[in-house]
Amino acid sequence: MFGRRRSPSRGVPAVPARARASRHGRRPIRSSLTGPTLPDPEGRFRRFEADARAAVEVVQGYLPDELQGVRFGFQTAPSGEGESQLPLLYAIDRPSKSIVLYRMPIQRAKTLHVDDAEHRRAFLEFCVYRAVCEYLGADPWDLIPGRFEHY
Repeated sequence: MFGRRRSPSRGVPAVPARARASRHGRRPIRSSLTGPTLPDPEGRFRRFEADARAAVEVVQGYLPDELQGVRFGFQTAPSGEGESQLPLLYAIDRPSKSIVLYRMPIQRAKTLHVDDAEHRRAFLEFCVYRAVCEYLGADPWDLIPGRFEHY
């Protein structure tokens, strides 16, 4: 009944509850809610692609006519194709009308004075904007007048 303590059977040593449980204290071991086959929604590549696409949409909203037909792509590491002033961060290819951003060099940039999510996202936006400026052959401060005057 309630409050009674069961005595272990004779001849079998009592095993403490801690030893029977898994190493994290849960028994049985449970899988995650999403399951092992679904990709991590907060993974580095997914986060990079989401932030980069958002930055591209902002720039395309400001310059719809100039960026008509320009394709934006994402690659893990630089391949040496295309041309660019910053070949480790992005590559532009005017004949094929494309801009490719490189994920690893942008995410591993050491130029950030504060290494947090907000500054990494701002650096990614800077890379997108810089690539678009170079593609269009325009000075960054002249391309979208008045956008950065509050700084």
